[in-house]
Amino acid sequence: MMTTADARSQSDSTTADSNADLVIDHTALDEPRGHWQAAEEAATRAENQLSLVLERLEDNAERRTADEAALQAAIDQQAELKRAIKASAEQRETLRKARSKAQREVEEARKRSQAAEAKYDEALLVEVLAAQKAKDLSASTGQAQASEGEDDAVATHIEPSTAQATAAAVTARNAGV
Repeated sequence: MMTTADARSQSDSTTADSNADLVIDHTALDEPRGHWQAAEEAATRAENQLSLVLERLEDNAERRTADEAALQAAIDQQAELKRAIKASAEQRETLRKARSKAQREVEEARKRSQAAEAKYDEALLVEVLAAQKAKDLSASTGQAQASEGEDDAVATHIEPSTAQATAAAVTARNAGV
């Protein structure tokens, strides 16, 4: 089959050699020339269409690659979030247990504090009663000795201790005074 370029080169060489002898019917060539030009235009359009399709195919491949990478990143992020949620739930349980333990320890510490305060109150009451008893005994002995001598009664004055003063304040507070 002869291509257009081959036909032109053959035509040019023939035309140059025999330009004077050759008579060309241009009207008879109009139809084949029109078909040829239409085929050339169709081939050009097809090549342009092919370029567009190839470009779109390349864009599609790039977009697909980007979408696959984004999907993988989302899957990775989802897995990371699931691990974070699981760790958070485990930490929540640990913190709840720690809270319960701390609440028990607070209750036990309060009970120990109340027990220690009760023992302190009891010891203070014993101290206050002993001091009051000593004071009462000295007052009663003081009256008996007052008849013997007033100088001895002044010498038997007992100074209250700090524990006695504190016990008196606690007793007064507890009594609502």
